[in-house]
Amino acid sequence: MDAKTNYASGATPESVLERFLKTSPGLEVWWDSSPLVYPNWSEKLVSQAAPEKRDVLAAQLKKWYDPADAASTLFAGVTTNPPLSLAAMQNDPPRWQAWIKDYQTQHPKADVEDVFWALYKEIVRLGAEAFLPLFESSGYLKGHLSGQVDPRRFFDGELMLRQGLELAALAPNVMVKIPGTREGVDVIRELTARGISTNCTAGYIVPQFVAVAEAVQAGLAEARAKGVDLSHWRSVVTYMSARWENSPVFVEQAQRAGITLTEEDRRWAGVALFKKAYRVYRERAYPSKMLVCSVRMGPNDKTRCAHLEEMAGASAVFTLPPNFLGELFTDGENLQFESRVWQDIPAEIMQRLQKIPYFKESYEPDGMKQKDFNTIAPLVSTFNEFSGATQKMVDFVKERMV
Repeated sequence: MDAKTNYASGATPESVLERFLKTSPGLEVWWDSSPLVYPNWSEKLVSQAAPEKRDVLAAQLKKWYDPADAASTLFAGVTTNPPLSLAAMQNDPPRWQAWIKDYQTQHPKADVEDVFWALYKEIVRLGAEAFLPLFESSGYLKGHLSGQVDPRRFFDGELMLRQGLELAALAPNVMVKIPGTREGVDVIRELTARGISTNCTAGYIVPQFVAVAEAVQAGLAEARAKGVDLSHWRSVVTYMSARWENSPVFVEQAQRAGITLTEEDRRWAGVALFKKAYRVYRERAYPSKMLVCSVRMGPNDKTRCAHLEEMAGASAVFTLPPNFLGELFTDGENLQFESRVWQDIPAEIMQRLQKIPYFKESYEPDGMKQKDFNTIAPLVSTFNEFSGATQKMVDFVKERMV
């Protein structure tokens, strides 16, 4: 039976992502972008595929998210932020230019920052609305959409709390995205105490993951003591894997230790951090769930994906952006998965890694104190990158304001 016949009969071959999903009943795959861009993205990916594969690919992508049947989507949630929301705006500029004009008419005293924040909240609201059917049909277990506070304010606890409360008020399935900075950990505890779902972003090292989980646990105890409604509540803690692996500090410290790190070494190091954090979370029965982002194909070639292969079997969330999914569906279609999350990384690689301070302080649960989180090298670089990307969204708004 050829691909076209399969598609017509409804017997669509299992996608690579469905095979990954089957490795654990607690594994979730989320869409790492605004749901507003999915239809155009999927159509473009199908158009770029070989003609004989298009029908099957279209059917597979529709299973992952169909706006007309959101309650049946395989994506269990969504992560987004202002930079990703810029892609949604660029996907349909006339629509958002009209929205900006209408908002200005209703709020004549609003400045560009006011309009930017209002527009971002509208995109978050619409995305949350798209996944509300899944949220309701799953009994509030799935269908959350992460809305992030302004990335330019990573170190302003008071403002992050205020913006977090605004985002949470948009829809019952909004999960507030707060960075794992020194200030952010405390904001996460406060939001949790109010029964608000959170996603700790900009997380890189095991000490961060532990500190956030402890803050969530404390906030949850406070919420329960006060009788706060927790029926809609969830907590995830994000590990930005490739961003940690590719930090120049890692390579520099390795060279000083007389070690030449290969791409495979760095990937194993990133996998080791996740496995360590995952085991700590399971042993301590933390109420939070690990979330992996910044996933890459490879190492060395695109027929492998160690991030997925070595973490398969985890009761964790994997949030995947359009670019990565395009590569996975194109180059990784033959990947097969088995549960490896409890397997140790090769001993000889672990021995080398333990000689590098960057790895050691990242790997050990007590390797760094909360007061020092703002010095984590990839956190600083992410702050700079996200701040610049957010400013582009502000500029988009400014150029279209009357």
